[in-house]
Amino acid sequence: ADIISLQADGDYVHIYTLTGKYMKEQTMKYFDENLPADQFARVHRSCIVNIHAIARIELYDKQSQQLTLKNGQQVKVSQAGYKLLRAKLNL
Repeated sequence: ADIISLQADGDYVHIYTLTGKYMKEQTMKYFDENLPADQFARVHRSCIVNIHAIARIELYDKQSQQLTLKNGQQVKVSQAGYKLLRAKLNL
């Protein structure tokens, strides 16, 4: 519940929480498969977000969106990630 987002960085993943930032030697696929599916969405090849930490969804370009998370972090969303996010949020 403390995890806000996860960002891929080569063979590592940066885990952003309410209390700080941590680095773990794991793959995004591992986190994608092991985090609760009803709470987390993979919005980009390199990013997983906690859907409860989303403050805003904004149009970024003609066909792409950007999320602003409650900690101020901004994340670009892929088209496939946006479809998944819309399904999880019932939009």
